[in-house]
Amino acid sequence: MTRDRMTGRFGAKRDVLARCMYWSGGVLLSNYLPAKNSLLVLLYHRLGNPSEDPYDRGVFSATGEQFDDHIRYLKRNFSPITLEEAEDWITGPARCESRGCRVLVTFDDGYLDNYEIGFPILRSHGVQGVFFLSSSLVGSSAVPWWDEIAYLLRTARNKRFTLQYPVELAVNIAEERISEGIRKVINLYKTPENQDPERFMEGVRDAVQGDDLGPSVRRFLDWDEARAMVRGGMAIGSHCHSHRVLSKLDATQQGVELSHSRSVLQERVGMPINSVAYPVGIKDSFSTQTERLAREAGYKVAFSNHGGVNLSEDLLNPYDVRRVGVSTAQDKIRFRVQATSARLTGKFWP
Repeated sequence: MTRDRMTGRFGAKRDVLARCMYWSGGVLLSNYLPAKNSLLVLLYHRLGNPSEDPYDRGVFSATGEQFDDHIRYLKRNFSPITLEEAEDWITGPARCESRGCRVLVTFDDGYLDNYEIGFPILRSHGVQGVFFLSSSLVGSSAVPWWDEIAYLLRTARNKRFTLQYPVELAVNIAEERISEGIRKVINLYKTPENQDPERFMEGVRDAVQGDDLGPSVRRFLDWDEARAMVRGGMAIGSHCHSHRVLSKLDATQQGVELSHSRSVLQERVGMPINSVAYPVGIKDSFSTQTERLAREAGYKVAFSNHGGVNLSEDLLNPYDVRRVGVSTAQDKIRFRVQATSARLTGKFWP
């Protein structure tokens, strides 16, 4: 059984468990119980209908309707906070001075749908969203590596192929779902063994023989839109300059990615940039050296993406603030159950 199919089975079991918890009235009653003193940071990427997209559908976090429901629920049952308040809670005595589960809504990459769909919803509810932008992608029609991999496999002439770098990987999208093949290749790209990303991409292009990328259309929000979002109560953070995986770079290159992005964002958006979200953000994508370089670049806080809730009782590392990814696989009930579980137990479960 493939890992994706096993994940699907476990996901189905979690859905059943979530429904039992929800319809039993447990979630409603739980909202009246004391909350953990904690910070739940939610991570979104794209909003919209993934079935209409020719690129990586795995980066879609919710439809517009689902996102609106998420924000309504969070505002009613949690304490949504701003980025500045989160920075103070993470780095200062505020963590011990008050109780409750705070929630911070964040977006990575800065896709155009963040502005067109996410911003109006957040503004209508009076909730701040934090948008981590890669400065080289702002306003561009670029197709990043994860989207190019998905596009190549969706248009592949070779349905069975084997990649040789950085390790051998056999993919058969003639027999397995295309989404499974895409996940396999993207996950291989992220591994520490892939120290030459361009060689990797050339290997994928040669192996699958996919179509050339489609017509050039703007895919990322631009500077005017970023400034409009700030005027509308949103916050901006750095997602480094070019979205390169920092652990694959030497110290000098990492420093440039971190500091150049901060400088460009501060100049173009006109506000201090004190927070960064590491590209990819899983444990292998950054190191203690990266954390030190982020501090030296002037960031107060750095966000990762390997899961978990930030508890006041823990010894928090301000350069590894945990976030929980949101996915279209979570329906309304499961999202509410998971969020409520985080509020009470400090675990985003089931």
